[in-house]
Amino acid sequence: MKHLTVEQICVSNFPYYKYSLEYALDSLERMGGKNLEMYACDPHFHVDDSTLADAKALKKKIKNHGLTVQCFTPEQCNYPVNIAAKHPAARKRSIEVYKKSIQFAAELDCHLCQFLAGFGCLDEEDEAIWLRSAEALAYLADIARAYEVDIALETSPKSYTCLTDTPKMKKMIKEVNRDNVFGIIDTAVLGYSHETIGQAIEALDQGQLLRHVHVGDGKPNGHFALGEGELDLAGMMAELDKAGYSHCLSLEILNPLYVENPEHAMKTSFEWLKKCICG
Repeated sequence: MKHLTVEQICVSNFPYYKYSLEYALDSLERMGGKNLEMYACDPHFHVDDSTLADAKALKKKIKNHGLTVQCFTPEQCNYPVNIAAKHPAARKRSIEVYKKSIQFAAELDCHLCQFLAGFGCLDEEDEAIWLRSAEALAYLADIARAYEVDIALETSPKSYTCLTDTPKMKKMIKEVNRDNVFGIIDTAVLGYSHETIGQAIEALDQGQLLRHVHVGDGKPNGHFALGEGELDLAGMMAELDKAGYSHCLSLEILNPLYVENPEHAMKTSFEWLKKCICG
């Protein structure tokens, strides 16, 4: 490919969530990973249960395995984290989780956090949910700027976020109006929003607002290991290459199929993506 390089690939601890962090880091080092998306989940590094001292220890562990953190992603789907929650206490607690995540990212010398914009009850007016989300994101973006950290937002179904497609993501980015808030494209989530990757890139100002890409296979969704789903991932990578995308291609492989053999899922995906890029 003309623009994409193997150096952009990020391995991750996503599929290792039923194993220890030490097992995950050993595995990722063994397969030759260099960049890491740090999935902050129990038992690896739960944001609620961790301190800056814990982050310092984590930094040393990661460095000792030859890895560099490129994105810090707190667990925010299975845990009750929702910055657009109607209940003030739940919203405040969720914002605190993201504030700690920003601090932890900075401690890890990482300049990107991946957040969801929050959601409301499915029978609630969309406008009220949207306003709570935008207010929280502007507040968090100002804090993140002080730490030299960017925030990247992702689309998902309405039960997870008010940003259910890329045009809504762009609208939120423009309304928040902070220069450190960007978008993510997730290859295994595009099916939910019924978008092509080309449409998503175009919606994000021809990729100028695109800060991170999650790469996973799907049927059409599902975050399968690369090559084990039905997506035209080679075509998607060609579209990113055409757009001159220069940030990380992060392997978000997170499916119950791989609970007992996460190394297979991550190594298979890592090798598939390297081959795709190199031709």
